[in-house]
Amino acid sequence: MVFDAGVTGADADTAQTPAVSAPGLVPDVDAHWRSVAAQFGLIGSPLRPCAEDIRILEEMLAAEPDVFGATANKRAWLLGVTPEIAKANWPQEVELIAVERVQAMIDSLWPGDTDSRKAICADWLDVPFSDQSFDLAIGDGCLTAVGFPDELSRLLASVRRCLRRDGYLMLRLFCRPDVAETPDAVIAALQSGAIGSFNAFKWRLAMAVQGIADAPDVGVDEVWRVWNAARIDAPALAAARGWAPEQVRTMELYRGSPARYNFMRFDQTIRHLQQAGFDQLATRSGSYELAERCPHVLLRKRQGISTVGAS
Repeated sequence: MVFDAGVTGADADTAQTPAVSAPGLVPDVDAHWRSVAAQFGLIGSPLRPCAEDIRILEEMLAAEPDVFGATANKRAWLLGVTPEIAKANWPQEVELIAVERVQAMIDSLWPGDTDSRKAICADWLDVPFSDQSFDLAIGDGCLTAVGFPDELSRLLASVRRCLRRDGYLMLRLFCRPDVAETPDAVIAALQSGAIGSFNAFKWRLAMAVQGIADAPDVGVDEVWRVWNAARIDAPALAAARGWAPEQVRTMELYRGSPARYNFMRFDQTIRHLQQAGFDQLATRSGSYELAERCPHVLLRKRQGISTVGAS
């Protein structure tokens, strides 16, 4: 078998080391996201929302007429710069403010500022917003991108601080299944043609690598190493399945990257959200491949509790 980038199993032991940034040789996680930004056009559902996701999002928000209440200034905070959410059918009076730490993501993904939306470069954990200044916070897969559990707790405290007393939180989650698949089973499903897209395969493999070890998170380089050890003939796979070779090669973004993802189970996620002061109102899933692992949840900020860093 030939590996797409010419790396054999023996060479995997000498795969590139994680990118670092001065001073102090700190792993440059942002380099991973700059690479994602450069190849974002090759990433598809379920890693990014499809039209069905946006329809579900719009319907869930419309079913809660109090989301934007009677406030004169109706504001929504978008965690990240997901273009599909930015271009969703927002009420005309809503101001959407997107926050993204990596400027390259803004430059590559953001559909542009308008009178009713803008993007700023800032850290979700330390946003330059006043307390209780938003009606809604919304994000697509954003909980997966932060460290577990410390950064997750800080993120939820940051969101809670910025939401009004009865504000709302809308999320699409990426959840590993209750019963973990093995990486070998996912590879076998890929080879048998039982997986419909390479994007779905990447998420299933990442969840399996984390789940089989019951680890708090998974390094994307660990996922690449499992892929590499399987010695998949990537060009032959792409040709056989009708996938773009460039899409299969996106697995190379994981090689040597210091980035880590956390795929909590659904029950774990809801428990952390409740502990952070949010009550679950509604949950829906789509019908596309892996949609059952990508549920949409609408939550409301609970009043009258004390949480660290929260209002």
